[in-house]
Amino acid sequence: MRTLMDLVGRAPHVPWVILGLWLIFMTVWQQYLDWLPVMSAFAWQLVTGLTLLGFVVYQWILLLKRMCNDTRNARFHMMAHRWVGVAATYMFILHAVRMGHTWTTGLAMVFFLLGVTGVLNRQVLKYRQPWIHAVWQFCHIGLSAVLLPLVIVHIWVALAYQ
Repeated sequence: MRTLMDLVGRAPHVPWVILGLWLIFMTVWQQYLDWLPVMSAFAWQLVTGLTLLGFVVYQWILLLKRMCNDTRNARFHMMAHRWVGVAATYMFILHAVRMGHTWTTGLAMVFFLLGVTGVLNRQVLKYRQPWIHAVWQFCHIGLSAVLLPLVIVHIWVALAYQ
């Protein structure tokens, strides 16, 4: 198993990892802050929520392209998938001004774990066994699949009670 120092040693070669790890840390730390954005709370939540939804929808493009065996620009889409994932984490920090209650905490935890699994991919950890990559991929895509219905319920509840 790779050590933390091996991961840190490779981090300069994959700059999105450094930003991703920092944003994951900021997501956790931000949950303890009690700050309000400049615009009205509803407008802020709407703007950041729609942007975050756009990022999440875009993330599924990679999977759809892979399912359709569309390998044109595959490298570009993979890098875009990583950078949009980092941007989505940042947007999540801006959108989730507090942890929430019960199922929204579950939504935040799924999003957090999705970010962690995204950062800990095979480019970073250099999996030696193919089955480890298969488990990682199952977890990352599985968390993404769990995220979608939670997001839909969140949107419905948030708009119903505004």
